[in-house]
Amino acid sequence: MARWLRRLLLAGSALLLSFLIGAVARGPVCWPFDFIWNLGPVVDAPDLRVPDDGKVRVVFLQHGMWRTSMALDRIERTLRHHGYEVINTGYPSNSDYLAAHAKRLRDVVETRYARGKVDEVSFIGHSMGGVVIHEYLRRTDSRKPKACIYIATPQRGAILAGKRRNWFLYEIVMGTKAARQLAMTDPIHKLPILYGDRSGAIIGDVGEGNVDIPGHDDGTVGVSEATFDGVSDNILVPFGHTRIVVMDEVLRQILHFLGRGGFAAAGKGG
Repeated sequence: MARWLRRLLLAGSALLLSFLIGAVARGPVCWPFDFIWNLGPVVDAPDLRVPDDGKVRVVFLQHGMWRTSMALDRIERTLRHHGYEVINTGYPSNSDYLAAHAKRLRDVVETRYARGKVDEVSFIGHSMGGVVIHEYLRRTDSRKPKACIYIATPQRGAILAGKRRNWFLYEIVMGTKAARQLAMTDPIHKLPILYGDRSGAIIGDVGEGNVDIPGHDDGTVGVSEATFDGVSDNILVPFGHTRIVVMDEVLRQILHFLGRGGFAAAGKGG
């Protein structure tokens, strides 16, 4: 108990320091918090390892707003442990528009394809990272995915982003580009979300956690906002918006979806 309390205090201190630095630097200086938050070991699920068939299965990860690639480190390590090749790159989430982030993702994807064999490609995005994946897949030069997993992603924008987009502190910390596009009124959310038939949404539900969001939510994104028409599978998990990416249950569900095309039955909803 004392060990976990120390860890939480360290994580909280690192996050506070990151926000203070980021407010001045206008950049994602969350790496101390992301590092500490991801110190847990990999999840081991031998039955969900990739088949020994010689195929190269590459998974691209996209972190959320104001975070770093380290925010998805535990997902990365768990996927590698189960035989996937993982490319987890950071991007300046709060200093450019979604289209520019999608182009960066395209460049990363094409760099990997230029290096050699890729048999299957999949994408996993947390929060705004999922919206970046949407935008990438709408590009004419995108690669067709085997699977897409969206974790706590505001698929058609977020009520909270619309309510706070004009706050002085919101603009200082989050910027005025991609962060503004997360409002539900932005035209980007009228565009189609592709490959729903091979997509899964992992949705955080902590009850009525945020009074500014109608119904249940994960503290930042509403349950109803984290799914979309045409998605092949949804699963509800009882975790908040930040915590969701490091939880054992979520990591197992990611492995299950990548390997079997759907989530495990326990906890399904939405």
